[in-house]
Amino acid sequence: MSAIQSGTRGQRRVSPYVVLLIAAWTAIMAARLSPQFERALRIDGRITTVDDYIADRCDARLGPEAANCLATAHDKARTQLRREQARTVLIIVAPGMLYLLYLAPAALTAARRRRAAKRNKDTR
Repeated sequence: MSAIQSGTRGQRRVSPYVVLLIAAWTAIMAARLSPQFERALRIDGRITTVDDYIADRCDARLGPEAANCLATAHDKARTQLRREQARTVLIIVAPGMLYLLYLAPAALTAARRRRAAKRNKDTR
């Protein structure tokens, strides 16, 4: 079955199987990744929370050096958290985006084939 099928009146429609697969992927990955979405960081291949990361970086420091370390670690953790969240969102929505990227060239190809078939039919 093709990804784009003929409708009843010559219209194009999206394959329901592909949409179902994308919806299932989105729901499963969102459920799996959302509990750690707000607070999980991946540091050296290991997942840790923001608070644990800051504590690991600055636990042995005292005085003004500790305040500077906490500020720096907090900023770095925030940046890494945003990167991790962007990766998570990309993993969740990637199949839908890839399918949409596929639909545009497929529609153009189908339109070219229809025009070519129409021209061939008119010349005969």
